[in-house]
Amino acid sequence: MLSRTHHKLGLVALTLMASFPAQAYLDPGTGSVILQAIIATVVAGLATMRLWWDKLLNLFSSRKDPSADDNDNAQPTSKHDHKEP
Repeated sequence: MLSRTHHKLGLVALTLMASFPAQAYLDPGTGSVILQAIIATVVAGLATMRLWWDKLLNLFSSRKDPSADDNDNAQPTSKHDHKEP
């Protein structure tokens, strides 16, 4: 009791799942391009991770105020900023 639409969908699905022999040639340059794309993807991922590394550490760290430590270790920029003990 399947409708015609179901039969057509089944026929389309079977056609898409069928494999046909491919008459294609992949030269050595194709492998080189694929390898280059893989390396570029890895390097781009590492560069992005490096750019965001400090923000990720601050997100998962237990410190509440990351700028508090930066102010304690700041060097005086001029002789007027220097405080005598």
